[in-house]
Amino acid sequence: MTSNQEKKLRVIIAGSGPAGLTAARILREKHDVTIYERTEKAAARGGQGLSTTPNAIKILDSIGFDRTRAGSVESKGYKTYDKAGKLLHEIDPKLKETFGVPALTHLRVDVRNELLRLATAPSPELGLRGHPPKIVLEMPVVDLDAEKGVVTLGDGSKVEADVVIAADGIHSRLRELILRSAEPKPKKSGLTCFRSSLMAEQARAALGGRLPDWWTEHYHMFSAGLDGTDRFILLYPTRDLESMNMSCIFQTREEKKETTESWNADGDINEMLDVYHDFDENVTKMFRVVNEIKMWELQDLDPLPTWQCGRAILIGDAAHAMTPLQGQGANMSIEDGEAFRLLMQPGTTADDVPAILARIDELRRPRVNQVVKNTREASFGLTAEERFARLMENADYNGILDYATKHPR
Repeated sequence: MTSNQEKKLRVIIAGSGPAGLTAARILREKHDVTIYERTEKAAARGGQGLSTTPNAIKILDSIGFDRTRAGSVESKGYKTYDKAGKLLHEIDPKLKETFGVPALTHLRVDVRNELLRLATAPSPELGLRGHPPKIVLEMPVVDLDAEKGVVTLGDGSKVEADVVIAADGIHSRLRELILRSAEPKPKKSGLTCFRSSLMAEQARAALGGRLPDWWTEHYHMFSAGLDGTDRFILLYPTRDLESMNMSCIFQTREEKKETTESWNADGDINEMLDVYHDFDENVTKMFRVVNEIKMWELQDLDPLPTWQCGRAILIGDAAHAMTPLQGQGANMSIEDGEAFRLLMQPGTTADDVPAILARIDELRRPRVNQVVKNTREASFGLTAEERFARLMENADYNGILDYATKHPR
């Protein structure tokens, strides 16, 4: 059978985050793809940042990711400070020299919008064969027969597919249907994160007209309490240096343990200032001028016994939600989406799907489990050198085809 005679697979993707959109971009060149998104918008909201490392950057480059459109900032390295603002370490991990590409920082919404473009723009615009996926908004996938590949949508209708990709997030509806068990469920880590962003002009106004050196020099800024209170702050520039991401992590306060688990729960600037009252005033001055703060109780997911059942497979946070302590959640999701190159091999038929999905599970799950382990270990007990050694370990990945060659059955 020639490539022109090959029958396209029918693919359903539940969710339009980084994992689902990367999968859609990979699969659109050969197969018929439909994305079902439960919300009314297929774009990220809010000003929060996202850091991508070489393992994901190589994949993004391979699918045409436009760094200019995304306002990507090339990260030069990491500067760590104590809470008083004293520089402790300046580390250049030399990612570009080691892996051929740098780490990049962005606003999450800019990455999401660029992935959405790559997944759904007209094929001639992208220079691709095939046709773009159909995306259906405000339509959750609420039930699944994984063996048959039949999903039930929020309006009660049923749709059959050869492949069902469950990329529906940390609180996945489809996880227990694929696992045939309600466990494991996401669990709280005991840590809470204040998230916000700041425009460069706001920071200049707060700091007397000058941006911090780490901002203008393209560094991640990491400030740790180092006093037994488990408080730290991560700041880095985004959107062509015109914006800055702010992630402030601390032990969940007793009185806040019942706080909503939502990614978009509103935070309180006064509480944020109270938590970090004894940190460098140049940092707290910037806190005071943010427009909006979100608060997120950090959760992760214990390793699953499998991601796959029949014609369905879990990816992204649905498969391996992790805390942001190593900045690898979105990177792993992009890796997951790229793994569907294994469904692009010549001669692939619907009968081959369960075995190919099982192979994706066999390859991806052990790697991601190690990254989750690294992330848990990165919480507070590691030195700066140990943290960056794990960064290098995480970044050493060249895509699913290379990984499959190195890990034969």
